[in-house]
Amino acid sequence: MFQFQQNTLCVVSSWLYEDAKLFSEGYYHKLVQRNQIKRLATGGNGRKALVAFDSIPDRFKKAIIEKVGDPYATAKKIIFADYMTWDHEAESFFKSYLLDNGAHLPEEKQQEYTHQAIMFNTVKHIATNVVVQKRFGGKREMWDRMLTAIQNLPATWLHTRYKNVISFKRAFKKYEDDGYGAIVSGKWLNTNSSKIVDDVADWILAQYCLPIKYTISEVASLYNSIREAKGWKTLTERGIGEWLDKTEQKRIWMLARDGKDEYMKTFGHTVTRNRSQWFPNAWWAIDGTKLDLVHFANNKQKMAAELKINVVFDVHSERIIGWDIAYSENHASHFRAIKRAVNESGCRPFLFTYDKQSGHTSARMQDLYDRLPAKGGAHYSHKVGRKSSPAEQIFNRLQQQVISKMWFSDKQGIKVRTATNKPNTDFIVEYKEALPTVDEFNKIFQALVNKWNAGKQEDWAISRNERYAESTEHFQPIDMMDQLSLFWIDETKPKKYYAHGLPLTVDGKDYLYEVYDASGRIDVDFRRKWVNEKLIVRYDPEYLDDYVALYELTPSGEKRFVTYAQKKRAHESIPVLMVENSKALLLEDIAIRDAELKRDQEAYERLIDRTGINRESLIEEQELMIKFQGHLPKEQQMEADRLSLNSKY
Repeated sequence: MFQFQQNTLCVVSSWLYEDAKLFSEGYYHKLVQRNQIKRLATGGNGRKALVAFDSIPDRFKKAIIEKVGDPYATAKKIIFADYMTWDHEAESFFKSYLLDNGAHLPEEKQQEYTHQAIMFNTVKHIATNVVVQKRFGGKREMWDRMLTAIQNLPATWLHTRYKNVISFKRAFKKYEDDGYGAIVSGKWLNTNSSKIVDDVADWILAQYCLPIKYTISEVASLYNSIREAKGWKTLTERGIGEWLDKTEQKRIWMLARDGKDEYMKTFGHTVTRNRSQWFPNAWWAIDGTKLDLVHFANNKQKMAAELKINVVFDVHSERIIGWDIAYSENHASHFRAIKRAVNESGCRPFLFTYDKQSGHTSARMQDLYDRLPAKGGAHYSHKVGRKSSPAEQIFNRLQQQVISKMWFSDKQGIKVRTATNKPNTDFIVEYKEALPTVDEFNKIFQALVNKWNAGKQEDWAISRNERYAESTEHFQPIDMMDQLSLFWIDETKPKKYYAHGLPLTVDGKDYLYEVYDASGRIDVDFRRKWVNEKLIVRYDPEYLDDYVALYELTPSGEKRFVTYAQKKRAHESIPVLMVENSKALLLEDIAIRDAELKRDQEAYERLIDRTGINRESLIEEQELMIKFQGHLPKEQQMEADRLSLNSKY
């Protein structure tokens, strides 16, 4: 049925239409005429016609394999065995091999390793003999076909059954490089690790700890370069590697080589939290990081990934209840995300946690966090490097499971850098004109939030939305008045109210405020008292374009409300661009300068009338003092004082 012809696996053509009945004889001849089947030998005079198996159309090839199995496996089982010869040298090597304790390898292992050596010898013969190599499909096919043949050897052959071509080729390459010793399992291999003690141990470990990250081969090479001078014993590279891989050593070098984060992932002790009694809104956690989505940008590349995302999670359900997108992760973005969470939940959390990012630890946000938790609740920041932040762990899965699935994801989150998290940059660049704009990202992220909230963990029976909706007796609602008082932020330092108004910078954006009276005019009474004085500014980040509140800081430290300031109006100077009444309002604001000057001038004149102290009296007094060289007679001094006193009234 199957045989090799011209180093090519062939099928007897008559078997295809007589025995297998894949098609009729007439159809077979049509396939040959159309060159859809390659005939390598014609029939007649006792010969049978042969066709190349690989030339048969796939639909018929599949049917053949279903009927009789893989023909290559059947053919190669015999062919591979034909090239296998006993290796007496390998047999002798494994019989005489001594372990560290002086014992020999178990007999079964001696036989297994000898069979493995024979199998590798055969692989080497096939891979280097061009004629034989062709019988296994040439360089392109031979490794797959040899692996199949080896896997189908009789069970009496005690060699390793490799799972794939990669591991098979890797093992063969090691055998080529290291010889018979490469076959011995690490369980039995002489490593000389028992010799690594005292000064030798300290030297090897110290070298491997260096931040330049020597490989084990390099450490072994360095060791051999000084070994004789120090009188140290011979060590194998494998022995050094296995000694370094033991936990006692690995704890030290991983901390030194890879840093605290990697050390904590492997060796950091963690506590187990009792989650059985948790409930919705028991614990909120916020985390912020780079948003792994590319947007259209007005730059040379026409694209960028500049946005940051702050997300508030309900830890019990993992549901996203608040979020904010911004160009920087600062207190204003944290504030907006938390405000959204409060509006969504309608309640206060019993625990609120965050990281040590400066926006969270600032005085203005700490004041908010002091007022946010429910009665009896608390807030705190997670320690750097600990695995205690649930928001960070949830966020990693959000990035991988939802955000990174968008076609315009750059998959470059700070803490999500696995081998699979690599963007198809060519694809994104090709379609960069279709990238969403920054203005569209709120709508996009809302869709991603909905998708995440509707999903669930693999071992959950219900979704995050359903888990969040579970009833609980622990619920502290927050009404509208509470929200209004909660979501105002105080600037940490008083701000000066200048003659031109009160400047304020929030989230990298500059604002200028002016105090107006009830009729919308500049409040001159406020300006008379507070220009160049310092006031505490209290604001809601969502209403910075509208107004802020100003407070006086009393000597006792109390904040006393003064007034509200509105965003200072800007005037148009070009007549054609002016709207109705704008010129009158401009002139009215300009007139404030002169009006204030006139008011204060009149106040000064009234002061002169009340006191009699003016420029003229000052000149007269100083002229008199000069005349008498600073020594006015007592009588005249008394008279001058009397006249001065009378002039006051």
